[in-house]
Amino acid sequence: MLNDDELEAIRRRKMQLLMERASQPKVQEPLAQGAVVELNDSNFWSTIGQTKTSLVDFYGAWCQPCKTLAPILSELAREYKGKVFFAKVDIDRNLATARQFQVQSVPNVFGFKHGKPVNNLPGLRGINDYDMWIERLLAA
Repeated sequence: MLNDDELEAIRRRKMQLLMERASQPKVQEPLAQGAVVELNDSNFWSTIGQTKTSLVDFYGAWCQPCKTLAPILSELAREYKGKVFFAKVDIDRNLATARQFQVQSVPNVFGFKHGKPVNNLPGLRGINDYDMWIERLLAA
């Protein structure tokens, strides 16, 4: 059994570790994980505004080309982990955001730099097309 002094030392050490963790800069979890994150009307701009470079897939749950694109974007998210934030927006559930970008057809992938739309790539493409497009987006 621990005495009071030993318990106090453990408590102080844990508190010190918590304080150190709290003072460290926060890493944007989705970006760090290399995942495609689902966004909605309420969190779209607050999330995209915090990223340096991001790619957003506007899709429909009913859309077969969108379903084909999903694993391609997941693979690219892992490849560009820490460099590009990958997100997706369901146009049927998030009409306001889809209307802002005048999304008429899906899939439609938009590139953003510092929270501002730069360009888009409509339709389903091969992974190499997206890869080259992302490289140009990073270079812009």
